[in-house]
Amino acid sequence: MSFKRVVSFMLVVALLLTSVPAAFAADPGTEYATLSPDGLLTATMYLDGGELFYTITKNGTTIVEQSRLGLKTSDTDFYSGMSFVSTSTTSWNNTYTIPGGKKSVNQDNGVQREYIVSKGAAQLKIIMRVYDDGFGFRYVLPGMGETFIEEEYTEYNLPDGTGGWGHPPVNTYEGMWEYYDPATLATSTVSMPFLASINNNAYWALLTEANVYNADGTYCPSILTGNPGQNLTFSCGEDQAMYGSQIQAALPFQTPYRAVMVTDNLNDLVNSTLVQNLNPESKIADTSWIKPGIAAWSWWSEDYYGDPNVPEGYREVPFSLARQKDYVDFAAAMGWEYVTVDAGWVKWTDGTIADLVDYADTKDVGIFIWASPYVHTPYGASRMNLRKWASWGIKGVKVDMTANESQVGMSFLESVADYCAELELMVYFHNSTKPGGEERTWPNVIGSEGVLGSERYKLYWPPAPTAVHNTTLPFTRNVLGSMDYTPVALSNTNKNTTQGHQLAMSVVYETKIQNYADSIDIYGNWIGTELLRVVPAAWDETKLLDGFPGTHAVIARRSGSDWYIGGMTVDERTLSIPLASLNLEPGDYTAYVYKDGDTGESISKEISTVTAASTLTIPLLETGGAAVLISKTTVPSMPHDPYTYYEAESATLIGTANVVSCVNCTNGYKVGNMGSNAGAVEFDVNVPAAGTYKVKLNYLAGDERWPNYSVNGGPDTLLRIRLDSGSWNVVRSYVTTMDLNAGSNTIKFSYPGWGAEIDNFGIVIP
Repeated sequence: MSFKRVVSFMLVVALLLTSVPAAFAADPGTEYATLSPDGLLTATMYLDGGELFYTITKNGTTIVEQSRLGLKTSDTDFYSGMSFVSTSTTSWNNTYTIPGGKKSVNQDNGVQREYIVSKGAAQLKIIMRVYDDGFGFRYVLPGMGETFIEEEYTEYNLPDGTGGWGHPPVNTYEGMWEYYDPATLATSTVSMPFLASINNNAYWALLTEANVYNADGTYCPSILTGNPGQNLTFSCGEDQAMYGSQIQAALPFQTPYRAVMVTDNLNDLVNSTLVQNLNPESKIADTSWIKPGIAAWSWWSEDYYGDPNVPEGYREVPFSLARQKDYVDFAAAMGWEYVTVDAGWVKWTDGTIADLVDYADTKDVGIFIWASPYVHTPYGASRMNLRKWASWGIKGVKVDMTANESQVGMSFLESVADYCAELELMVYFHNSTKPGGEERTWPNVIGSEGVLGSERYKLYWPPAPTAVHNTTLPFTRNVLGSMDYTPVALSNTNKNTTQGHQLAMSVVYETKIQNYADSIDIYGNWIGTELLRVVPAAWDETKLLDGFPGTHAVIARRSGSDWYIGGMTVDERTLSIPLASLNLEPGDYTAYVYKDGDTGESISKEISTVTAASTLTIPLLETGGAAVLISKTTVPSMPHDPYTYYEAESATLIGTANVVSCVNCTNGYKVGNMGSNAGAVEFDVNVPAAGTYKVKLNYLAGDERWPNYSVNGGPDTLLRIRLDSGSWNVVRSYVTTMDLNAGSNTIKFSYPGWGAEIDNFGIVIP
């Protein structure tokens, strides 16, 4: 159900407050300036010889030089020969909330000018909105009937010498972020957002668009093409050509907003909600069912049989209801809200999604399921399927492979958001366009991918994201809205950042649905999991404490009275974090610091008492990172573990097997030199009664290592452990069952070839 926005009208000082460059002369009576509420940003529109232009200044500094405006339709070419018709202004100052996000309350304080020009009998309206942190404008074609948009003349003419951060166009927005110097930018085509540095970092301008896929599918997302003099021009991407390069428009018609965040510091940029402000208010009256949260997710760490993209023998495990129940159990133990069940659930042979939902309900865990845009398939996000899935009790859908940067693609996204809202389903999009603030209108859209993230660490999906890429995202893509990077990857063998860097992502990257990449069999043995257990998915406040695109980022986020800090770096550096910047209440707090260990494959934990006057000093390794909790009441801890453990270093070692130091292992030791029929380890375990027991082997391996086990001297049984742990420094669990006798039992692990190293052996004793 829609609700009306209450608009308060204020006196607007807007007429003839600036002048255009001397080389250009505005047609008499056509030049109008619009000031932001704080009076510092000025947007000026005018006609020059019947052609339409605009300029932007902030604090008297030119941000956008004379730049063209206009459209060419199949009926009228609004390039030249235009006459001024009228102009008017309105203003407002409202606040609103969206479930989740970088802050709990958003301010929408803007000034809007409607500027109308004509060419013959045809009219074109430009709606310019100015805010303290930027501006946005859109084109409106009044009337009735239909037309076709053949060309858009919009320009961003940035000051000479401007460079910035972006990536080449790709319809998934999975591009590697890099810096474009002015000469390179002039000959490149880039996706938005694009972060421009104005006047040697005196100002920052993040170029993007808003209100793209929640306006009746009226337009395609746009890309920018560089020209000499840092003049960037708009066009549709290649996907639109599949349906004809023209945009078909029913009148009246409006384009998305061309939006630019303009700030003189990076903290204001990181905190900008400009794109949300440029969207209509919520179409959902009651949002109580929309709940951001953390999700356990198995796809990244456990490839499934039948995936044609997986090389033979690489990290394959069966996909089943039973395995997803394990993920539900872990999510419940962690206090996480959700489990995301990815592609393959239709193939289960031991149960259904409805069965999983019923089981998860008993654990207070919600289920998201994977869907596709191919509506004719069993996974297709059609109205019929969505209605059926909702009847099973799922909480939401992950709609994947939506890569379609066209009018048709945007219409699909909006239709899914609309119908999911009707069914009270949350939704997030993968292989998708960038967000443009649409979650203000559809707050059930709780996230999108639109980023090159952890899935690219998969060995067969290069390129892997780098620390440079990762430390650019907080100032670019993540500014626009929730970013499902799927962070905290530990078990990939192609690591290029530290464990501290990966843990920091849980705080640095904001998303309303945080799908952690790695397996429950990895997190169950890792000290960083303590922090993952308490990091929320919704924030009351965000502060950039330090950072620069492509070098480092230190972000603090507040939830209630708790502050979380994430720091990531490219080069080795030491963070100095004065806690006075957090405006802490008086009294003592506990600081839990999880930082880089001696190497990139470990983290260390430090606990100290701090106050508002304290300063944290945290050394980071190259490509390193750290994550911090500052709280009076919240205590990070590992989830309940029902196993009784027997340490390998205390077991009976056979042959070449020996005790080795291990920073990530229990008690700091493991047993190595296993296998080749020469090294083995034998555990003596006691159980109260004969029966079948659930057991766990905690091991370390850089590749697949299949052990034999024997119970009480019986025959060898081969364990097909298809998953390595990522390295010889990362612990992974393998869970199975064994038939044991009452009392004492001997369990021996041996390998016909070289074997995995063993941390310990666990057993669940009722």
